[in-house]
Amino acid sequence: MTYLSQVPYGWEIRKKYVDLPFPVSEYESRLERIRKSMESNDLDCLLIFGDSGDPGDLVYVSNFIPFGRAAIIIRKSAQPILITDAILHGEPINSYAWMTWIKEFVAVKHNDEEFAAVLSKALIREKPNKIGIVGIDNLPFPIWEKLRSCLRFSWVDFWFEFTRIKSIRSNLEVKLCREVGLITAESMKSAVESIEEGRRENEIASKALRTMLELGAHDRSFQTIVNSGPKAGLKHSYPTDRKIKRGDLVYLDMGAMKFGYQADMSRSVVVGGANSEQRAVLDVVLNAYNVLTKMMRPGVKTSELANTANRLEKESNLRSKYGNLMYLGLIVHHAIATSFIELPSLGLPDTVLQKNMSFAFEPMAHILDFGTAVIEDTLLITDDGEESLTPFEIVHW
Repeated sequence: MTYLSQVPYGWEIRKKYVDLPFPVSEYESRLERIRKSMESNDLDCLLIFGDSGDPGDLVYVSNFIPFGRAAIIIRKSAQPILITDAILHGEPINSYAWMTWIKEFVAVKHNDEEFAAVLSKALIREKPNKIGIVGIDNLPFPIWEKLRSCLRFSWVDFWFEFTRIKSIRSNLEVKLCREVGLITAESMKSAVESIEEGRRENEIASKALRTMLELGAHDRSFQTIVNSGPKAGLKHSYPTDRKIKRGDLVYLDMGAMKFGYQADMSRSVVVGGANSEQRAVLDVVLNAYNVLTKMMRPGVKTSELANTANRLEKESNLRSKYGNLMYLGLIVHHAIATSFIELPSLGLPDTVLQKNMSFAFEPMAHILDFGTAVIEDTLLITDDGEESLTPFEIVHW
């Protein structure tokens, strides 16, 4: 099926506009590692599916962030194919087709049957016996049903094997993660320094967002959070026009994004200095942050960190004081680079820290009608420890 457009979008047109964070050799190196894993698992093809809500796996292979949904087919020896129906105004060239180094860019209409037909045709050409899938959670059921009905091959969920490769950052990725982390830290610094009695939450958030863009971010990683007062114990919210008051425990959470790579950090600030109750809660979080980050190094299992965190939670006695008004989690973490769900994770097997893993670590206590106490940084596992990619003063109370 040929996609008709007014403006050509073939490789010869697109290549002059391509804007990549890394040389093409970096992506080719990733493909080589992926293909080795495919070979050891007897895969003939790998289908990677993603969308605008979860583009991380697509970004890792292609540097493409779709407006809608897209799929990449990785073949044994030939170059990959990118197929997408995320076409605005009917024109691929102005729908981020220029973002990717992948030459075979196939546009289709936003139609499940056509998407499945194009995917099927591309896969059948490879004459596969066994196909791996990454991102099956994002694959719409109508497309999956059509694929299964016309492709009588063996399918296997390959997400974990793919993620094991993706979770170890290359040196070039680490360099970009550092850049994004520093942008995030400077944004946090500008927001924290703007906090004062009478300042509105949305004014503080605007300081952070302006700094991000001025320093080169393409966008934010997620909705910037600045909350205070009665809603501060809810943790996740949006900035409002509420004016900061003396004694408020203000919670800030933000992250910059560039080329699909993200950072994440949080700070808690008490306006005018903490009272004894606020300090007691904040110091529990601070102690957990310090104790657990000192344990982080290659070879350490997340279960070891979790056991220590559980001990610290019990010793704090916060649960007995606040009961079901509080969520206490001193081991909370999630991977971060192009995706939030990777290794390390308590919810996935093989969660052993390795050099060049990056993740957001955020011990927290959020208490209804009290506030949110969190220290969060994007961390990188180094040769013998950890490094904060979002360096900024921790204590603001």
